[in-house]
Amino acid sequence: AEGTATVMSQLYGLSRPAHGWERDYLPARVQPYEPTSLSALAASGQLVWAAERVAERPTPSDVAVTGAPAASVGKVRFFERGTGRLWLAAPDDSSLGETALTVLNALRQLGASFTTDLAAATSLGPQRLRDALRELVGAGLVTNDTVDALRDVNRHRPAFPAKRANEPDPTRWLPEDFTPSPNRYVVQRRPNVRRLARWKRPDRPGVAQWGGRWSLVHTPGALGMESADEQELAEGVARQWLARYGVVSRDWWRRERPPVSWRAVYHELKRLEFRGDVQRGYFVAGLAGAQFALADAVEMLRAPASETPEEPVVLATSDPANVYSLPLEGVERDRFTRPRGTGAYIITVGGVVVLAVEGRGRRLSSRPDVDEQLLRSAIAAFVEHATRGEAVGRRQDLIIETINGEPAGGSPVAPLLMELGLRREGGALRRYATIR
Repeated sequence: AEGTATVMSQLYGLSRPAHGWERDYLPARVQPYEPTSLSALAASGQLVWAAERVAERPTPSDVAVTGAPAASVGKVRFFERGTGRLWLAAPDDSSLGETALTVLNALRQLGASFTTDLAAATSLGPQRLRDALRELVGAGLVTNDTVDALRDVNRHRPAFPAKRANEPDPTRWLPEDFTPSPNRYVVQRRPNVRRLARWKRPDRPGVAQWGGRWSLVHTPGALGMESADEQELAEGVARQWLARYGVVSRDWWRRERPPVSWRAVYHELKRLEFRGDVQRGYFVAGLAGAQFALADAVEMLRAPASETPEEPVVLATSDPANVYSLPLEGVERDRFTRPRGTGAYIITVGGVVVLAVEGRGRRLSSRPDVDEQLLRSAIAAFVEHATRGEAVGRRQDLIIETINGEPAGGSPVAPLLMELGLRREGGALRRYATIR
């Protein structure tokens, strides 16, 4: 728990995909990672989680065409309680559906409430209530005092698309004098049957009410003092970035876009320089010219490279420690070092990418001049990372279809993968997940 608390103190305020926190970022930094440690931090009141509101969400008509849910949980940030004003934008409920607005008004009247309390106050059934809570979480308006609730929301799939307040009238094409027949629908939307939630018996495991208490994100306790001026907010952002990156430049503001302007953050960094807390200079080639760094970070940058062989490091491309996503001088920026799509990884040894992964393991590409032994160790490190979630109950098979564009089953490293638990299935290799 102490290791998780230390890591989270560096990552506070960072917005990243919800599924990546416990699948990639935390297991890469805390070994062994225990999900209960993050839950304990939330239960103690130290941190708050909130989804990042997406400006443009699909409308119900788009849902009917694409089959995607009308509201989804994209990126999630964790922040220390009382510091939300540093990272959160103003709340916006203009795009919510009628059911979500009903639950939101109930939370405004009742305050923090359990799921059963909301069901009694709104007279909604379990499925519609869960759909509304998922929509409110995706809009960045509602949170929970447990991380288990966040996991439940990520796994939940809505039964029907949410109806939006600004949705065009589907009957607008009918004649003005049209009169519908009694007890008949004029227009009935047909949801995509493949997106419907699977019905479960109420007496079976897995259908219990979501735990924890639901509450509004934008509350004084989570946001902090309303009287805080821009100078105090800018200092908080500057200190958090120094703790996270060691070197701060305008590139971090462009990447994270906090509500505080870069001008204000820059002035606070200059104040810290005058106090002797940070140093100013040009430390990293490629970053913006005005750079401020901690003394320890400067010493680490000046230290000579280690001559001892280093172990492979598995990084998700969305990980904040991935330097290949930055416009740095001397750092390659091709497709090999920047694999595309969700579930993309790079495996580095000594800071050099030796293996690129796409599709969470479906496509592997190795550096042409990489040593065979080094490639084997990189592949073994990725397989260990991809199957680490089995220990915490996340079941997902590992499927490798191609290696360097060729069928994985005929690759020279296929025997190594079979030693690691994968089996041939046609031209691919597969490892069935097991929950320990």
